[in-house]
Amino acid sequence: MKNLIFTIFTTLFLLVSCDGGKIGKYQKEPLPDNFSYNIIEDKSSDALEKNQLTLEIKQKLTEGQIATLAEELLKSKNNQRRFYIFYILSGMKNGSSTWATSHFDPELDIQIIGSTSKEDENSNKISSEQIDGEVIGKWIEEQYTSSNYIIYIKENRTFLKSTFKNGQTSEEELTDLKVQNGVKYFYKEGGFNGEYFILNLSGDLEFYNSENKNFTSASKTK
Repeated sequence: MKNLIFTIFTTLFLLVSCDGGKIGKYQKEPLPDNFSYNIIEDKSSDALEKNQLTLEIKQKLTEGQIATLAEELLKSKNNQRRFYIFYILSGMKNGSSTWATSHFDPELDIQIIGSTSKEDENSNKISSEQIDGEVIGKWIEEQYTSSNYIIYIKENRTFLKSTFKNGQTSEEELTDLKVQNGVKYFYKEGGFNGEYFILNLSGDLEFYNSENKNFTSASKTK
């Protein structure tokens, strides 16, 4: 009998020990040194039995780090039936897109919608390969496409190379026009629904739709 009790206790101890670093199906990982976030929107509602936060973070996290942060946030609020957490990166416009989510409904489910740091590293490597020409600039866009962009000149022709987070690439020829706030680039073959770009005086690549609305911008990279 004593041996049976000891075996049960040992089994329970091992189960608790194995799950000590997990929340739900996710293995937790330590947050980066000096990590910080801002809660930019709180739509929690007792009447709707939910908590809902939108956080701005300054760096991308791994799935395990998101799990750690999600648990901390869960403990910081009064318990509700559901808890929705949205993450945007610094520079992203709130309400337009989300880099990642971690929702308790009721079990934790994490979705990284944008690109991860590893995908960025791979995309940057792929995008820089086989550029046979003079590079005008390199950029990364986080809000809509999670992609890398390079504009380069070859034999007096201008091209845009786009590298997506899955590693696929595309290249389009551009035409350019100097404007007051920089250089305006059009797709030579008409592009996608009249979209165009402006390389502004600060070095960022602005994206415009056919209604001349700047819907996102790509930050310059090395």
